[in-house]
Amino acid sequence: MDVTVIKYGDEALPEIERHLSEGQPVVLPNPSPLPYVVVAISQVIVNGLKCRSIDQYVASFIGTFETVKQYFNLDQHGMEIAEECLIEKKMTVLCPVKNDIEVPAFLQPSLTNNHVLLFAAHLAGLQQLCLKFPSLYVSSGNVTKMEPKQFCTDVQAQFKEFGNPEFRLLLVDGDHFRDRHQRHGSTTMVMVSPTGKLSIKRKGIQQLDLE
Repeated sequence: MDVTVIKYGDEALPEIERHLSEGQPVVLPNPSPLPYVVVAISQVIVNGLKCRSIDQYVASFIGTFETVKQYFNLDQHGMEIAEECLIEKKMTVLCPVKNDIEVPAFLQPSLTNNHVLLFAAHLAGLQQLCLKFPSLYVSSGNVTKMEPKQFCTDVQAQFKEFGNPEFRLLLVDGDHFRDRHQRHGSTTMVMVSPTGKLSIKRKGIQQLDLE
């Protein structure tokens, strides 16, 4: 497939925004130990690029927890725990929705079993990017059934060979945020109860933080 690589920085943000607006996927960096991630304006694009069922639910990519927390059935402690897991621990988080509201359309692709799946942007420029779009969706930066790769050249090689050629992929090189001596991998996914109790739904790179 067609893969264009650019270096992450302030000058890259307009190109990222333009590519997303054109309905094309972008692979974005994270700081260590997180993986690269696929981001797009719809779940169909995210899932299509990764060569999996297009209706599979995906995480909403958020700049701040403030923009979505009003939809969740969480007490004050639950809110604090959810935000801590998202922002400080950099996990993927399932939050329970309120029973008396209709989940807004932009969160529907992230809804599963009355919980919404969230992942936060962890670079300042990407946090601002999230605020410019009505919705963005995110998944780990790999083709389905293949391991997420640690560095940009390996991510590029995987998508170039196995990614969906119907898309034009923009890959944003953020290796300068990553520690080559540190192990990287997919995030731990946790579910937050209304009172802030955590349960692990998928083991990941932050697993030791909960033990």
